[in-house]
Amino acid sequence: MYDASQPIKRIPRPPNAFILYRREKQPGIIASQKNLTNAEVSRLIADMWRKEPEEIRLEWERYAEQRKLEHMQAPNYVYRPNRNKFKVEKKRQQRSQTTSKE
Repeated sequence: MYDASQPIKRIPRPPNAFILYRREKQPGIIASQKNLTNAEVSRLIADMWRKEPEEIRLEWERYAEQRKLEHMQAPNYVYRPNRNKFKVEKKRQQRSQTTSKE
């Protein structure tokens, strides 16, 4: 939730249903299987998510929607996706090559 007493900083995007599900399940998996890598934990949780009944997944979707509505109360939130620096540089080079050919 938004707290006006704290200084304004970059506000992250609201989490989707799977991210919320993952946050809930990850500590239990790590506690029971300490030798797994983060990639293995992610795969395991993704498999669990796919196997969940539709009603459970809908509960997580509703929770994500609730969190999204709470998130929208933050007055300074603006979605600003990170640009792929490699793609930006490649386009810049292509533009400079086409202008130099003319």
